[in-house]
Amino acid sequence: MAHLNHPAALHRHTLSTSPVRNPTNVAERQDIPLHLLALIISFIDDVADIARLTRTSRLLYYMTLPRLYERVTLRSYTEMRYVNGKPEGYGSGSPFSMGLNALVSRNFTNYVQNFRVLGEWKESDIEDFSKGRVPDNSMMLNIALRAAIDKMQNIQSFGWELNTKPMQTVYQSLNSRSTLTSFTLRSPSRRIPRPTVLIPPIPNLKILKVYDIDPLCYPDDISMLLVSSKKLQDLTLHWSPRMRDMGEESVNMLTYFGRCMTNKHTMKLKRLSLYNMYTRNGGDFDDCISHESLEEVTFLNCMGSGDPMTVFLDDTWRINRPDKVPVNLKTMRGDLVDEAHTLFMARFEGLERIYHVSQKRSARSKSNSVATTPATPSPSSASPASTPLNHDTVHLASDYLAAIQTHHGRTIRHLLLSDRWALSADVISQLARSCPNLEQLGIAIREPSPEAMRLVVSYAPKLFALRMLVRPGSELADKLDSMDPEMHQLAMGTEMWRPEYANLRYVGFGDLVFELGATISMGKKRAKPDGDVRFMRVVKLVSRDVVRHIEIWERDSFEMLA
Repeated sequence: MAHLNHPAALHRHTLSTSPVRNPTNVAERQDIPLHLLALIISFIDDVADIARLTRTSRLLYYMTLPRLYERVTLRSYTEMRYVNGKPEGYGSGSPFSMGLNALVSRNFTNYVQNFRVLGEWKESDIEDFSKGRVPDNSMMLNIALRAAIDKMQNIQSFGWELNTKPMQTVYQSLNSRSTLTSFTLRSPSRRIPRPTVLIPPIPNLKILKVYDIDPLCYPDDISMLLVSSKKLQDLTLHWSPRMRDMGEESVNMLTYFGRCMTNKHTMKLKRLSLYNMYTRNGGDFDDCISHESLEEVTFLNCMGSGDPMTVFLDDTWRINRPDKVPVNLKTMRGDLVDEAHTLFMARFEGLERIYHVSQKRSARSKSNSVATTPATPSPSSASPASTPLNHDTVHLASDYLAAIQTHHGRTIRHLLLSDRWALSADVISQLARSCPNLEQLGIAIREPSPEAMRLVVSYAPKLFALRMLVRPGSELADKLDSMDPEMHQLAMGTEMWRPEYANLRYVGFGDLVFELGATISMGKKRAKPDGDVRFMRVVKLVSRDVVRHIEIWERDSFEMLA
């Protein structure tokens, strides 16, 4: 945006609005039409650029101010941070408190559409909770936030991601905001007695995300919010992984969906995401979700017979398997593949995206519980290559691939398979032939070779991202680690100049990511003995951040997606 902020670039436009007149150049003035100016401003995303534009002229100030305050995020830190040797907010309060004060006291709060508070709030007098009283520090925070939210007449999304709980006063303000459609709530992670609030209805709520839920940390009750949100389309429930790591069955689905069951309310969700769920299946949960409207599901670190931490609860999930099939399901993301899942895949058609998460969850989450860590390790802490492939695993992989090819091959566009399924060239050929519309593919190849890659791209001409998975700790992983990345670049450049690779833009080998550029001629000096000119594809080693927007990389994670 530097070119827009330069005085020469805005000279003709700012003369009419600048408080300083220059009579000698008035005849040269040519105003930019306001609708074109508004269109240009709509494409500016950087907050610093927008702030600089507000200081350019009076007109640009009033036109860009709504964009400047469209998204507001206040972050709190427990420790004092320093800039040039001085504390942030030197001479006044912390940036968090001063930003909150500006929202309450100034007249631009109506411009706010997306409001988010996050970070670590430094609580004081927390012993007051055990005496039955909310500390003044926490109460004043909630009062100030309510005062700010009450002024946000156009707020569309609100995120409470502080490490302390919101009080009833904040929920009452959200209840009165008819424009609010998205709500994100971070549950507390400290076992301090706190008021448990029954969250009131939010009239037009469409997106609800609640994470870090821990029944022992006094989370608020969302059951009323679920049963009253008739327009809810996107639901994400993320429990703390502590219960699963500890084998602690402290989650009861009636706590969350009991009101829906009692009122026989079926939520018409389009997207359902569940993380770290460790509970029994009573069979009633299936009736709370409309299978006709469901388009995307995510189940990560949830039920599964392959997990020793859930083996004692699996009977309830096997007995109470869902009878209904989501006929309009388009996206599936998870870390579990078992026989029941394979049979489920064969009961409907039309999937477009399948993401099997192979990346393991990070180390055990810390807990305030005095219980000791169980001796049996969870799958997330086991050695990645410690479990050998057996006949049952190979048979399961074969059935899973058959279900994809038979029922979803013509519609599948994104496919990320398990890194434990090292496929042969013949299997890859059959898979690519059955899925001609593939755009992104992540597979483990038994013997990576140019021939195997040609089979993929020849049968999937729309493919632009190919990721070859390598299981950590395997023999192939050790071999790749011993090779210089430049050797990969040279080999790929020599191979991928061919016409069949023309649409391919990104290739991954294990943790390495390569970006493919243009095809260039090597010149007559490097021609082949028969006189033909050699060609080379420009290949560049890039960081993982370059492909973070590509789903076969982005969704191979246990992290919650935005």
